[in-house]
Amino acid sequence: MLFVPLPLFATFALCLVLIRLCVTRDMTRTAHRLFALVVALYAVQSLLLCLRWGYQIEAVAPLIAMLAPCLPVFAYLAYLSLADTLSRRNLWPLAVIAVNWLVLVFQPKMVDPPILLTYLGFGVLLLRLAWRGSDALPLSRISDATGALRAIRLTGAALVASSVTDVYLIYDFVQNGGRHIGLIVTFVQTAFVLVIGLSAALGQTAAADTGQEQAPPPTPPASDEDGEIIARLTALFEQEGLHRNEELSLRKLSRRLGLPDRRVSNAVNRICGMNLSQFVNDFRVNEARRLLVETDKSVLEVSLDAGFATKSNFNREFARVTGQTPSGWRKQAKAAS
Repeated sequence: MLFVPLPLFATFALCLVLIRLCVTRDMTRTAHRLFALVVALYAVQSLLLCLRWGYQIEAVAPLIAMLAPCLPVFAYLAYLSLADTLSRRNLWPLAVIAVNWLVLVFQPKMVDPPILLTYLGFGVLLLRLAWRGSDALPLSRISDATGALRAIRLTGAALVASSVTDVYLIYDFVQNGGRHIGLIVTFVQTAFVLVIGLSAALGQTAAADTGQEQAPPPTPPASDEDGEIIARLTALFEQEGLHRNEELSLRKLSRRLGLPDRRVSNAVNRICGMNLSQFVNDFRVNEARRLLVETDKSVLEVSLDAGFATKSNFNREFARVTGQTPSGWRKQAKAAS
C-alpha cells in the first residue's frame, strides 16, 4: 500500500487555497500577490517536509534550511502591506534572509539559531502589529479588518510556537540523539505550515465570520474638529454613497478628507463611541433596510448593493444594528406598512 505522509495532505490543501486565491482576487495588487506568495512558499515547504521526513530524501534538507527564513519574513511583509505602502525603508526584513543564507553557506552547522531567532522575532513583530488594532491596517478593506487582525494574531502566535518547538528539537538532538525529530517535525511543523498558510489566505480574502469587533478603548474628549470630520464623512456617505464601495479602507477615506488616518479614526471613536468599521457598517445597514423595503431584491443582492463583501458579515452587522435577521426585518417592515 502506498505511503502518503501527513505533510502531503497539507501541500494539497495549500495548493487548493492558492488556486482559489489567484482566481478570486485581483493579482495586480501588491498585497494580494504577497499573500499568494506566502501560501505558495508554505506549500513548497510542506512538500519538502514530506520528502525529507516522509520518504527520507536527505537531499532536500539544504532546500528546507534555505526556505525556512523566507517564510516568516514574507508573512510579515504580506501583513505589513495592509498597514503601509511597501518601500525601500520597510523592506529591511529581506536582509534577515540574506544573513541566514550567509550562515547556511559559511557555517552550516550554526544555521539553527538564526532561523529560530527569525521565527521568534517576526512572530513578536506580528503580535505587536495586531496589538495596535484595526487602525494599524489602513490599507485593508474595512470589511476585512477584523479578519486580518485575527489572522495576524494567529500567524504571530504560530511563528513564536514554531521557534519554541525548534528549541525542543535542539534539546532532543543533544539529549536523545534526535530520536523524536522526525515525528515532531511531521506532525507539529505540518500543523504550523497549515495554520500560517491558511491564515495568510483567510486574512486577506474574507472578513471574520465569528465574534464581534470590540469597541475602541476610551479616548480624550471630542473636539469641534472631530464633529466637523464626522459631518464631512456623513456627507460623503449620504451624498456620494461612498459607503457602498466594497474596497473602502481607512486610507481611502483619509485621503478624501485630506487628513491623517489616525485623525479620522479617533474622531469616529470620540464622537460616535465606535470604531470606523462599525461606523461605516451602520450606513450600509441603513442602506440595506431601505432596499429591503423598497425593492424585491434577494438578501444577497441587497447586501452586495449596500457595500458588504460577504453575506455572513452583512447578517452579523445587520443583527448588531437592528437585533434581527435581514429576512425577519423585511417581513416585519412590510407587514407594518
